Amino acid sequence: MPSTVFPCYAMCPVLLYLRPLVVALPLFFATAGCDSGGGGEDTATNTAPTATFSVSPSTPTAGAEVQFDASAAGDEDGTIASYEWQFEADETGTGATVAHTFPESVENKYGEDTRYEVTLTVTDDDGATDAASKSVRVTPINSTVTWEQVWGDEFEGQGLPNSEKWYYETGGDGWGNQEQQYYTRDDTDNARLENGHLIIEARKESFKGNDYTSVRLNSEASWKYGRFVIRTKLPAGRGTWPALWMLADEQTYGDQYWPDNGEMDIMEHVGYDEGVIHGTIHTEAFNHIDGTDKGSTITVPDATSEFHDYAMEWTPNEFRVFVDGEQYFTFQNREQYDWQEWPFDQKFHLLMNIAVGGSWGGAEGIDDSAFPERMVIDYVRVYKPE
Repeated sequence: MPSTVFPCYAMCPVLLYLRPLVVALPLFFATAGCDSGGGGEDTATNTAPTATFSVSPSTPTAGAEVQFDASAAGDEDGTIASYEWQFEADETGTGATVAHTFPESVENKYGEDTRYEVTLTVTDDDGATDAASKSVRVTPINSTVTWEQVWGDEFEGQGLPNSEKWYYETGGDGWGNQEQQYYTRDDTDNARLENGHLIIEARKESFKGNDYTSVRLNSEASWKYGRFVIRTKLPAGRGTWPALWMLADEQTYGDQYWPDNGEMDIMEHVGYDEGVIHGTIHTEAFNHIDGTDKGSTITVPDATSEFHDYAMEWTPNEFRVFVDGEQYFTFQNREQYDWQEWPFDQKFHLLMNIAVGGSWGGAEGIDDSAFPERMVIDYVRVYKPE
């Protein structure tokens, strides 16, 4: 069979059309392995530095120099360009090794340790950073506190209590505890100075819709921390409910004044359980309404016939209650606590009163034949560390 010959004029246009593509393909495959930078090398990745430091001594004393050493900090692919230190409040420092002195804190003055968070931030010469933090415990210069009296009342003279030191709270609406007394003002039947003592007297008498009268005195002064000592002889009689206690000056926390802002009871006593003394704290998390209040008791058999020293030491980290120097209750401020558990970082004032009846004092009724009944206070003294 004869072969077919295609004339050149039929194939030439096709070959001309394919020629540019044939030329371009080798060029494409030749350049496919090249990166956009044209160098063919990977870009180096900067490694962040590592921050670490030591403290010497590890548990320093307030007022003594402490050495902080970051020489162990390093960077794999460069050098560290800066060391920045953050100490307490606005105190800062720079350099691989620094000396710092922690001041004597409020906690230290009360014989307690203070914890400071110290942070080191290192930056390398490429701008990468790392940070490390340590909690440094600083011990007090002297763990034994020497107390110095800063306020007090010895109740000398006659007549009404000193109005420069005490003010009255009045009323008879039950005071949140179904109490039966009306608290009066400027009435020597209920509050008076007598033979070097303050007399607070609860009486069986009708007054403004209440069947009993008494008095509730608050201190004009207030304090944040301290030692409080009240020498007192307590009233007897079923239905009496004397108290020596402290409340906050302001509503600093929560959406209600009590219990959110706390209560510290130096002494409570109910007449139907004579001689059993209670020391208690109340907060939003711990209170008698919820049955979660924190406290303890001690028995003082002659509490209603003899004077005794009822005392409290209140520090940034602890609440301690005593009778005649014997400590019987402690409540500690734990690291995880917030205001709900420890609202005791604000000013509080003293209160002294005798309630009659109520949810606790009247739990076993009121013996009307016991009245009038008196709480006799020899002195009130407030101390701070020297």
